[in-house]
Order: sequence, then C-alpha cells, then structure tokens
Amino acid sequence: MGLVGILIDVVGPVFLLAAIGYVWARRGTSFDAAFVAVLVNNLGTPALILDSLLNSRLELAVLGQMAGGAAISMGLAMALGWLFVRAQGLPTATYLPVLVWSNGGNMGLPLMLFAFGERGLALAIAWFSLSAISNYTVGQAIAAGGLSLRDIVKMPIMWALAVVLLTMGTGVQPPSIFLRSVHLLAGVSVPLMLLSLGHSLAKLHVAALPRSVLFSCARLFGGFAIGWGVATLLGLQGVERGVLVTQSAMPSAVLNYLFASRYGNQAENVAGIVVVSTLMSVVLLPLFLMSVM
Repeated sequence: MGLVGILIDVVGPVFLLAAIGYVWARRGTSFDAAFVAVLVNNLGTPALILDSLLNSRLELAVLGQMAGGAAISMGLAMALGWLFVRAQGLPTATYLPVLVWSNGGNMGLPLMLFAFGERGLALAIAWFSLSAISNYTVGQAIAAGGLSLRDIVKMPIMWALAVVLLTMGTGVQPPSIFLRSVHLLAGVSVPLMLLSLGHSLAKLHVAALPRSVLFSCARLFGGFAIGWGVATLLGLQGVERGVLVTQSAMPSAVLNYLFASRYGNQAENVAGIVVVSTLMSVVLLPLFLMSVM
C-alpha cells in the first residue's frame, strides 16, 4: 500500500473521528467526558479485549510475545528517557511519562485494525494491555511519587485479561449470551475512544513550544527506533513486526496529562507535548506504517 492509500484508508478514518470530537468540543456542544471515560475504561475497553482476543484464534504464546515486546520497548524507553530528562535537568515526574507511555489505545487500536485487520487488532490489544497496566501503576507512581498495588486488582482490564487467560488455558468457551453481549459492548469502544481523544485535545493548550517539539520528536522517532530494534531482536516479521513498531511510535498518551494535572506536575507543559506529538503523528505515522507494511 502506497503513502496515499495509507493516508486515506488507514490514518484518515482515525484522525477524521478525532477531528469530529475536536470540533464538537470547540463548538461547545454537550459532551460528558467524565462519563465517556468511565464507560470506555470500565466497560468498552474490557469488552474489546475479551471480544478481540477470544475470537482472534491467536496462540497464547504469540500474544505473550507481543506483550513481552511491549515490556522491553517501554523498559528501554524508560531507561533512555530518564537519561534524556536528567541530562536537561528537568523533573522526571513531569517529563519521563510522556516519553514512555504512548497513545496505543484510543489511537493505536483503530489504526492497527485498519492497517493490519483483526489479527493486528488482537496483537495491538496485547501491546496496549501491558501499556495500560504499567501506566496506571508505574506511570501513576512516577507522577505521584508512590505506588498502590491495590489499584491493579481494581482495574477492569485485569479481570478481562484473567477471563482471556482462563479461556485460552482451559479451552472452555464462555456461554454465547456472554460472548454476544461482550461483542455489542466492544462496538462502542473505538468510536468513543477517538471522539474522546479529539475532545481532550481541544481542551489542551501548547506551552513551551520548543521543548514540546523536542520531546515530541523524542517520543515519536525514539519510539519508532526502539520498536524497530526490539522487533528485530525478537525476530518478528509481518503483522507482528508492524504492530510492535507502530505501537511503540505512537504520540504521547493523554493519560500522562491527566496524571500530571492530578499530582501538580506542570500539567501545561505535558499538555503541550501531548498536543504537538499528536499533530506531528499525522505526518509521521503514515511514513512509519510504510516502513512495516
């Protein structure tokens, strides 16, 4: 697929829905962002995980390899990001998370679906699951200065993954009424994720533009380089390679801003990096995708 095809058929729908959310917010039309976040996090995303992974027919070892690749990628991003932040004398609580945790959920999942199909979505969910769990634990701990293990058990995504592992391990399928209900719930996730992304970006403002551009370049190009290196190290090819590399190269996650705001870590500077990296990804993601498709 050429660059124009990727722009129109793969990246285009993702940014078009995000643009609708952006315009929605700028027009001042009612949008209960808090309710949407709860709906997506507590119901939509766990349902999407269950629906995709239970129907993917991928082996547990394949999904585990993708999750392992995600863990290595984020570990490298954290180590290199820490050196990058400290070299500039900046606070790690503010700037390290934006270099480590990317938008592999509300942007990455639909993008992987359009680029690589249902198999790509299932693999991307394995990547995203590891990312989400680590962001809500390690990422929040960096921002807050502490870690609460009880928060892990409370996460709906953990219960969804437990059901997936139990089903794959035993071979016993849940009843059809459960699977069909999960399928219906999963359908709301991707559109709401993208609308919510656009709505969130409309509420953020760019501060310290030169630094925002610098950190956005580090997040996007650095993430791509790390993903490429890890995929090569693991010997990944085809869809697996494409998913790992592209998910690693996503812009900074909006959740980084929410944590910075909650814990008083120069949230306006984090917001600038989230916005700039997302805008830069409009140009860079099609190029990244071309290199792995």
